[in-house]
Amino acid sequence: MDWETFLIHIQSDGELLARAGEAGLDADAPCCPDWTVGDVVAHTGMVHRQKLRILSDRLTENPEIEEAPVEALLEWYRDGLEQLIEALRTTPPETPVFSWWSPDQTAGFWYRRMAHETLIHRVDAEQALGSVSPIDGPLAADGIDEVLTKYVGGYPTWGSFVPDGTTARIVCTDQSGRWDLRFGGFSGTSPTTGSAYRELPAFEVVESISEPETNIAGTSADLDLWLWGRAPIDRLTVTGHRAPADKLREICADSMQ
Repeated sequence: MDWETFLIHIQSDGELLARAGEAGLDADAPCCPDWTVGDVVAHTGMVHRQKLRILSDRLTENPEIEEAPVEALLEWYRDGLEQLIEALRTTPPETPVFSWWSPDQTAGFWYRRMAHETLIHRVDAEQALGSVSPIDGPLAADGIDEVLTKYVGGYPTWGSFVPDGTTARIVCTDQSGRWDLRFGGFSGTSPTTGSAYRELPAFEVVESISEPETNIAGTSADLDLWLWGRAPIDRLTVTGHRAPADKLREICADSMQ
């Protein structure tokens, strides 16, 4: 997707989130335990403003996150949304800035990440109110790719990945999109935190698997929401063994909010 399209989605999904907040900040968000719509708005606003600082100040390290106010939450949220969009619009995508994904330390990373962050959380807020607005198909397909290749999938270069023979294929039924996965265990010690990992469940996207153990098919929106824990697996068609699909969702659940 091009950069301008990401900005359009941040604006539209961000506004839908604000409208959900206007409809009821106290409603419980079903896919976010212990969160209300107000908590979803506050969280998204805090993320938006943190990324605003990264872009505006051209930061190369992650800044502290700003707490949301108790009063005038929606006004604060909308102001931060507009400032974030303006900061993205006036920052060339190739501009060097901090991101948590080491291969891409540019503003372009945040164009994409904030589009998907805003989409998922407006769905959280709308689910709390019982009606979810349509999800753009190409954006959802891009969201699947982001989850599988950046947000969760793969592993850092300071560790090693040992396949365990488990494989799966994910296929969009309404958009162009197919991802072949192999599962295994990740081991290594982080050079920055010193945290050690041994056979941590993980997966990676590979070019092609001739006969995957499991096939998972569905619309781009249903697949994206399922990976994020916002939709049940029964919206999808799973053929072959069910266990790899469950394993994929468990790995994603450990990395997502």
